[in-house]
Amino acid sequence: MTKTRLLFVSLSLALAVALTYGVVAQQAAHPLPQVAKVTVSSPVTLTDNGTSWTLDNGIVKITVPKSDGNLSEVVYHGVSILGHGKYWEQTPAGAVTARVTIDPATNGGERAEVSVKGVNPRSMDIETRYTLERGSSGFYTYAEYIHPASYPFVHVGENRFILESMNPTFDWLSVDKDRNMLMSNARGGITIHAKEQSIYTSGIYKNSVEHKYTYNALMYKLQAWGWSSTKDHIGVYFMNPSNEYIGGGPEKLDLIDHLQSTILDYWTSGHYGAGDNTEIPAGETWGRVVGPIFVYFNSLADAKDPSQAELDKLTASYGSGMPAVPAEWHDNGIALWNDAVEKSKAVKAAWPFNWVQGVDYPHKDGRATVSGQLVLDDSQAASKLLPNLNVGLTHANFKGSTSGYTLLAGNGPIVTWPHDGNYYQFWTEGTADGRFTIANVRPGTYTLHAFANGVLGEYAKADITVEAGKKIDLGKLDWQPVRYGKQIWEIGYPDRKADKFFKGDPDNYWLWGWGLRYSGLFPNDITYTIGKSDYRKDWFMEEVPHSTTTAWLNPAAKDPYNQRFGWVAIPAATNDPWPQWGQGRATTWTVKFNMAKVTQGTAVLRIALAGADGGGNLATGGGTGQFGGGAAGGTSLYVGSDTQGGLIIGVNGKTVGTIHPVATNALRYNANIQGVWYQYIQKFDASLLKAGENSVTFTVPAGDVTTGVAWDYVRLELNDGSKNYPTPPDNPSQRPDYPTIE
Repeated sequence: MTKTRLLFVSLSLALAVALTYGVVAQQAAHPLPQVAKVTVSSPVTLTDNGTSWTLDNGIVKITVPKSDGNLSEVVYHGVSILGHGKYWEQTPAGAVTARVTIDPATNGGERAEVSVKGVNPRSMDIETRYTLERGSSGFYTYAEYIHPASYPFVHVGENRFILESMNPTFDWLSVDKDRNMLMSNARGGITIHAKEQSIYTSGIYKNSVEHKYTYNALMYKLQAWGWSSTKDHIGVYFMNPSNEYIGGGPEKLDLIDHLQSTILDYWTSGHYGAGDNTEIPAGETWGRVVGPIFVYFNSLADAKDPSQAELDKLTASYGSGMPAVPAEWHDNGIALWNDAVEKSKAVKAAWPFNWVQGVDYPHKDGRATVSGQLVLDDSQAASKLLPNLNVGLTHANFKGSTSGYTLLAGNGPIVTWPHDGNYYQFWTEGTADGRFTIANVRPGTYTLHAFANGVLGEYAKADITVEAGKKIDLGKLDWQPVRYGKQIWEIGYPDRKADKFFKGDPDNYWLWGWGLRYSGLFPNDITYTIGKSDYRKDWFMEEVPHSTTTAWLNPAAKDPYNQRFGWVAIPAATNDPWPQWGQGRATTWTVKFNMAKVTQGTAVLRIALAGADGGGNLATGGGTGQFGGGAAGGTSLYVGSDTQGGLIIGVNGKTVGTIHPVATNALRYNANIQGVWYQYIQKFDASLLKAGENSVTFTVPAGDVTTGVAWDYVRLELNDGSKNYPTPPDNPSQRPDYPTIE
């Protein structure tokens, strides 16, 4: 272990205290400020302004233009919330009509709702709605998308609801317990590597890189996310009462918050591994209701303010890598976010809402409950338990288009649940003993999927029919994970993330620049000895080209390879320094292990990657391509930036193959521990192994330091040719679970 890494534990603890936010800071002994209780219970009013409506309940006031169904004004506690952006990504177009769908004059002021709908035969019909309730410190918004069979093919990439560039007093960002932090109000900076990234040249995070993808998160896991104001002591947060309308299921990773006080709620996008897009062919009748989403506001009853001395201390710490954030600001921000998280639980518990009418939205009696128990059947498993069990009902695999986004997923024209933006998905978290209950399922026919920590691959059962109002018990379901032979060794455990490896922990994984800093943490790259090394500290979360320069290093940084911020040099020129900073030599990691004797048969390396970039994955589109369909005329193409790249595998000095992983933007878009999960196999003749010490090497070629792989799990199996194990498959993708049409 290097000296730099030995210092990590003590330094990281010191940083956690000094930064005064995150998990450690939330455990402070002193009480947090109190969130103000809602005491206003005025009737909701609805005012027709001619070209817009204003909905007001004495707490929140919103104004909705009749032309496009967006927002032109949001006011809470007398503070104007909106900046220039306040919209649905896809808005009503074509023949637009506006109407009142719930008139508060008819219900004693309990609720008001307005609708703007566009009928657009060139694409799809879109209706957006806004709902305000008496005594509610927030509003609901939702949309319905309809594609009649007579409409032409339509492709929708990004689809989201967003409050962009809100009031600049919102300066405390809240994504999750790991990313609750004061943000810089500095503008400009030097662009580095991509337009979304820049080096701060002033302010709190001087000598640090701001990257909007730093604040991505798994949509399925989120409770409440947003911003609060250290000046006005108010917060605004988004909440998804259900995830049924979020494309990509529990693997959906996307932007949540980012710079300039922006909140986003995505249900489809192309950010990670082609994401999940909506593509509806001509001749298909299709519809989808997104939401209702809840936008929540809160305020503090007894906010704390820092002293001038504390503010001076913060200013003095600019660029140090250890910003002295006032404890008062931290406590205020955490109190508001904690309250929003609690509110989200009540909002989720109320789903589905009985007040939603006039769109394709079944109420409780029109939905069903599906339950069962998965039983792990694996004689080589260390445990029969299924921790972090995720179980879901999805549409079966289906043939999509040959558009670029579809092909970038690496499955040819086949669309699987992690890339499905067309259909509803229903997921739940089961218990470690395999039991699960999926509530509020819409009627339909589904495929049941499941995955859990410690189990390589996933369970699937097709043709689950769900009928309205019924409870369906699937009973015990036997789960037999595929093994191609006796397990010889493993590194880590499968959980679809690189979180268990060095720097994959919540305090570190999301920080920018690990591709650069890897070279200082592991100057001699990695040699891992089975039975002696510890994957938690001896295996890095990502394998990338090894940086050959330190021109990017701030010479004033005290611990540039470990500190969170302040370690990046400010270039003398204002042009992008990445061409000089961002390249690295080939990186080879070596795994050493002992074999008791010479072996025969087929050895199989099982490799699970949480993400990858630049791997040059071979994909095909429609036609008769080798993956069941190719691009026009059966033409094949490479996914990723590098047709010669990939993960080169050697055994005892001999190259046995190269895996070309699907590019998922995990490294380029700063997810680091996760993009989209895929598993691969590399077979080789077991006679290459010898009695005594052996080695397996994994090499990432020279190139950009944001190319390479994010590791999940590695396992070596030995297939002796007996009937005890299936024959390892042969296919160009090297993926044992390459999808087919179910």
